[in-house]
Amino acid sequence: MNKLHSPLPFFLLAALFGLAPVLNNQYTAQFFPALSPWLVEALSAALGVAAAFGGFSRGREILKRRTWARELVRQAAGERRAAKSPAANDVANAGRLIARLVRNTDEDLMEIRPDFSEKSLQRLSRYLPVLLNEIGSEEDARIRVGVVGIYLGETACRNQQWQWFFMADPALRQFSYLASVLRRSGKELDPFAWAADLMTGPRKLADWREAVK
Repeated sequence: MNKLHSPLPFFLLAALFGLAPVLNNQYTAQFFPALSPWLVEALSAALGVAAAFGGFSRGREILKRRTWARELVRQAAGERRAAKSPAANDVANAGRLIARLVRNTDEDLMEIRPDFSEKSLQRLSRYLPVLLNEIGSEEDARIRVGVVGIYLGETACRNQQWQWFFMADPALRQFSYLASVLRRSGKELDPFAWAADLMTGPRKLADWREAVK
């Protein structure tokens, strides 16, 4: 997937082209002494319009990609179906995958300095838009939902005494662990559904903190 950069440089360039004729009229000798003012204004206007158009086009593409990424995230969370009578091997494999992803957190979320503390959740929340921008396929969405859900779940386990209850969705193959949930004192939480909601906007970090109390 090609990375879409910020449209801000295009708008800064448009502003610069808009300022050029003003500066040229004020300081002709320092800017374009060999060109007539009307030609400088015409060129600046044309280039400024082109730069602004490029900025608006880039911004529109970013919005479209984010909308698509949110839909992929919702789909990744909504298509999970935990097996009612899973094979013991499938459940054990889900547990192994979650344990491995917990160990890989330093690499998967290095930008937030992951330490499974309550404070780190705030850093994770600020990083979610970056993860969303990295999504360009169903697999990307499952990976990001898994990474965020496992971090939420493991943080709750370490700080709020929740426990993983491993479940499997064999239809998801290497993502079968996404059917797993958290349990404590008869209550159940789905950290992957919460991850999707935090990434797409319906819920906020404060809601998660309240839920795991």
